[in-house]
Amino acid sequence: MDTSKMRWLPKMSSGKSHELLAIGPESSRVAVRSAGLFEDTGLRHQLVEIIEALYDLGRVQKVYEIFGGFVNRSFGLVVQRDGIRKAYFLRQYKHGVAENEIKFEHALINYCTARGFTIVAGVIANRQGTTYFKPTHSKSFFAVYEYLEGEDKYSWNNPALNDEEFVSASKMLATFHTATIGFDPGNFRRVEPPIIDLLPTFRSAFQTHAQTASNSKFHRFFLTHLENIMESIGNTRITEADASGMPLCPIHCDFHPGNLKYKNNRVVGIFDFDWSKIDLRLFDVCMAINYFCGSWDETSDGDLRLEKATLFLNTYQDQLYQTDGMKPLNAVEIENLPGMLTAANLCIINWIVTTFHSDDKLSDDDYLAYLKHTVRLMYSIANHRSAISQIAAELLR
Repeated sequence: MDTSKMRWLPKMSSGKSHELLAIGPESSRVAVRSAGLFEDTGLRHQLVEIIEALYDLGRVQKVYEIFGGFVNRSFGLVVQRDGIRKAYFLRQYKHGVAENEIKFEHALINYCTARGFTIVAGVIANRQGTTYFKPTHSKSFFAVYEYLEGEDKYSWNNPALNDEEFVSASKMLATFHTATIGFDPGNFRRVEPPIIDLLPTFRSAFQTHAQTASNSKFHRFFLTHLENIMESIGNTRITEADASGMPLCPIHCDFHPGNLKYKNNRVVGIFDFDWSKIDLRLFDVCMAINYFCGSWDETSDGDLRLEKATLFLNTYQDQLYQTDGMKPLNAVEIENLPGMLTAANLCIINWIVTTFHSDDKLSDDDYLAYLKHTVRLMYSIANHRSAISQIAAELLR
């Protein structure tokens, strides 16, 4: 397990206790450090107790916090059993997540794994046979997953894959969609509605956020471009007739370079299925194109890289032509691809705006950069609509 990007949560020792007592009378800066040490050691103790009590994995040797996520909190565990050490991944879900959403996610992972899609991070059942737990006095659910080997090289705002990795990622999305065929979620589902129902809600959501009494750089930029964002929503339509002609399947809904592991220029792992749901397959493809093909370079930030979008789509289509399972993109999907690219990007804008306005502790500069990128991408998609339509039309055989 590569721990270079993780923060070790230490055991509480007599030396650490002495350090906490010694720094107590010092300045407020040191007091913050003291509180952090208490929190880290207390959190470690709680996690170790829970894992060793609920799971038959062995004794916990080390605990690391893994950074990079925006929604959930993540930890790496090193566990020893019969002299053998093994790494696991522990997720602390965000507050408010519905239990049925977790059940949907875990059922989908188990289904895909059973179908041979083994590069997914498998979820580990505990002694009671359940795949998640909620500690006493905690507001959060937790779950333990297999720790995927491979390199964590990129993030959603750093899609700097080389061509081999890029092609491998597109093939992986096609393979995942094939692996989901026949999945029955029963009564489990994600609270967020499918895109055809979600898209019309953005207008009222953005109007509400616009009324926020904020003078942040983020909010001022948002207001400056609000009219054009509203116009983009109004111009984007997915009719029920067209939706009926497009395949529905379980989608990842967060398929970006940071949710993949890489080795020797190939994707060797995929994780973070907590946004997964049943929706139009085209929506998942278009979300991926926005993430993989939108430039983050300083001189071209927000530009849709058409050559990358072409490569991603052609690779996805070819993979499905060569395999038995999910069919390639059909004529109705091809026709709706430019509009769905806009709809998918509006979803990302909605997440950024909603997240920023719901937490006053978030970085104005960071989220302004995210918003600027996605708004520029909105304009780029609109400006290249004819070219996107041509690229899409050439996918049909």
